[in-house]
Amino acid sequence: MPRGKAGTGRPRPIFKGLNVALSGTFHGQWTDTNISRWVNLRAGTFSWRMSEDVTHLVCTKEEFDKKGPRVKEALARAYKKDKKCYLVSLDWLEDSIHETRRLCEDEFSHVATLKALKNKARLEKKIAKGVEEENRAVNQNLYRVYFDPTDFFEYNIILARDGEEMGITGERYVVKLYESNALPHLYHVGVRYYKSKKDTMPKLHRLTETPGDFQREYESFKRFFEIKVGYPWDERLVRGVGSLGAKFFSYQPPTGGKPVGWVPQEYIPKEPTAPHEAEDNTGSESVPSDQPAMTLNSGVTHEEEPTTSAQEGSQDQTHQNDQSQHLEEAQYTDSPHTPQHDRRETSEETTENMLPTQKADSTGENATVTIMPVVDRETQVF
Repeated sequence: MPRGKAGTGRPRPIFKGLNVALSGTFHGQWTDTNISRWVNLRAGTFSWRMSEDVTHLVCTKEEFDKKGPRVKEALARAYKKDKKCYLVSLDWLEDSIHETRRLCEDEFSHVATLKALKNKARLEKKIAKGVEEENRAVNQNLYRVYFDPTDFFEYNIILARDGEEMGITGERYVVKLYESNALPHLYHVGVRYYKSKKDTMPKLHRLTETPGDFQREYESFKRFFEIKVGYPWDERLVRGVGSLGAKFFSYQPPTGGKPVGWVPQEYIPKEPTAPHEAEDNTGSESVPSDQPAMTLNSGVTHEEEPTTSAQEGSQDQTHQNDQSQHLEEAQYTDSPHTPQHDRRETSEETTENMLPTQKADSTGENATVTIMPVVDRETQVF
């Protein structure tokens, strides 16, 4: 056994300045008498009673859990800088004696063990809550917010409600349409509900139990919007904010040229007509249809300039282009009222089908042949 000073025959004074007390019953050779003698041999002090001078209370786990008088008094001084008292297990005393040095109390502290158990319980509770939230919400590690390819509108909207008479301030829903990162894409609608402005723990909810295809989840998104706001999703640009009263939530569409999402043609707000444009339209006069025109056999009138075949071919080509443009607009207008999720544009196909006719017209093959008058310097001969 290591000794203190050479030739003294005494153990090393590892407990010098410490005051040790006991709480609980220990077995084997670890009796109160033996512990008192071993502490004193190492320059420490053993107290049979609990006092303010005690620096270390060696106690059993059962005694610590019971929170007896000695344990309570030691706990009251466990976090103080002065008059601090450590609550340690018997292992601290035994290992320190065997290693002939004072070991760190934190590794044997009942308080540290209790704190670790509390942290573990808190972590397990947090994990369980996270699993519960994941079951009710959407895992954002696997999903992202869906963007409408029509104008890259982000399906992340806020429905707000404020009502002083109802005692509501800052109540809101955050509704998101999610798209899976993996292929084939699956979709989910997640909702976060905040009861007030100060609410930092929203309630999470999924509109469907399992993810599905785009059309199903998009209809679910629109149905939730209509229930909370009071009018269909497609009418959001022509409705006023809060127009239905405090009972319903309000939706504010993006402004300042930001994407607003796909909207049916009949629900797109029309731009106001400028006053001078309206006056020009009303001021124009049409040519009366009852005025007789002197038509010659060749189709040329005295009031009009003769029309060449090249000019008529150019007019036919312009007419065909206008028809092609109107056809494309009609196809876009008559499309279903959904975002262009998997839609394929048909304008290119339509243009390709029209090309042969346009080329034929441009060469003049289909142009109308007009008999031109023979004109000399003095008279016209027909």
